[in-house]
Amino acid sequence: MAQQIHQIHDKFFKRSLKEKRIAVDFLRAHLAPALFQRLDKETLTLTDKSLVLPKLRELHCDIIYRCKIDQQDGFIFFIIEHQSSAPELMAFRKLQYTVALMDEYLREGHTKLPLVIPICLYHGSESPYPHSVDVYDEFSYPEMARELVFKPFRLIDLTIFSQEALEKHGLAAVMEILLKHYQAKDFINKLKQIVQSDIFVHTVHQMGGAYFNDVLHYMFYSNGEEKSPSADTLVDVLVEALPDKREAIMTFAEQLEQKGEQKGRQEGLQKGRQESKIEIAKKMLTEGFDISIVKKVTELTDEEMRPLVQKH
Repeated sequence: MAQQIHQIHDKFFKRSLKEKRIAVDFLRAHLAPALFQRLDKETLTLTDKSLVLPKLRELHCDIIYRCKIDQQDGFIFFIIEHQSSAPELMAFRKLQYTVALMDEYLREGHTKLPLVIPICLYHGSESPYPHSVDVYDEFSYPEMARELVFKPFRLIDLTIFSQEALEKHGLAAVMEILLKHYQAKDFINKLKQIVQSDIFVHTVHQMGGAYFNDVLHYMFYSNGEEKSPSADTLVDVLVEALPDKREAIMTFAEQLEQKGEQKGRQEGLQKGRQESKIEIAKKMLTEGFDISIVKKVTELTDEEMRPLVQKH
């Protein structure tokens, strides 16, 4: 289930930042104003790069934009991090990715390094983010390293942003707010507040149906439950806030219910097959079949066989 939840966060994060308008507002909100002004937004282009190094597989570093920065070639790559128990030397790991991206750029035939800006979005359980974002802290002599090499990566720690601050982040606000609150104990109440906010309604109308469907998927699935008891209540709140989206909301709700029913049927079939195997094993043991033959025929494990053997 943990891996499934990670995939939901990653998919929503990637889907959001693949929208150029969201990426632009996200950068506007989190980069220093002077740096943001130096970006040529017209040249900001999503790439199809997916460069994943062995030690960076958990970082899902595959949202990469190419752009001009002061007329120089550059890249901006986005990472999302869920866990506070991240590997050691995290700043160095992100530096490895930066270097790898530079190396790929050189392999294209360029003779100068591109400018690369790494950005890490964190929404883990421990607040604030428990690791250093500064690669200099990972040297034996940080001050000497600070004088000679490297720069820290940019961290957006959603756990320390207020709701009011996030609401000022334009089209990126809904993504940030949902990611910030996904593990709240009163998650359903948070969702109601978000749905009823002006920024939510504005973003939905600006981004269109495909993105709205992604938002719905995240809202209903990010807590790990495909059909929560409060789902119907949330559907009602959505319809009230977005009456013009009623058809899309109800269609999604029906699909959600059908999927839940299908899962229930599959679990029932699986349980039935297991019970059938156990009955066959009991009969074979009663008739004196060797245990190894019973295991081979029924495909039951040693743990599953143990209580049956004890009764015979």
